[in-house]
Amino acid sequence: MALFSFVIPLIGILATIFAVSSTVPQIIKGLKTKKMDDVSVWLITALIVGLSLWVIYGIAKNDTVIAGGNSMGVSLNVILLLLKIKYSQNPVS
Repeated sequence: MALFSFVIPLIGILATIFAVSSTVPQIIKGLKTKKMDDVSVWLITALIVGLSLWVIYGIAKNDTVIAGGNSMGVSLNVILLLLKIKYSQNPVS
C-alpha cells in the first residue's frame, strides 16, 4: 500500500512534466524565428480553457499536482498566445 501511495503521485508529477514541457519547444521556436503563422490560435485558446478548467478542478479536489501543473500549462500557453498575436501576420488564423 505504501508503494501505491508513492507511485500514483509520482505518475501524476511525471505526466504533468511531460504535458507542460510540450509547449516549451514551440515557445522557443517562436522567440527564435519570430514567426508564429503556423500555430493555431484556436488550439492555443482551447488548451488555455481546458487547462484552466483542470486548475479549478484541482483546487476543488485539493490536489496540488493537478492545480499546480495545469497552472504552469496555462501560463505557458498564455505566453504562446501572446507570441502568436505579436509575431503572426494574421493572429486569428
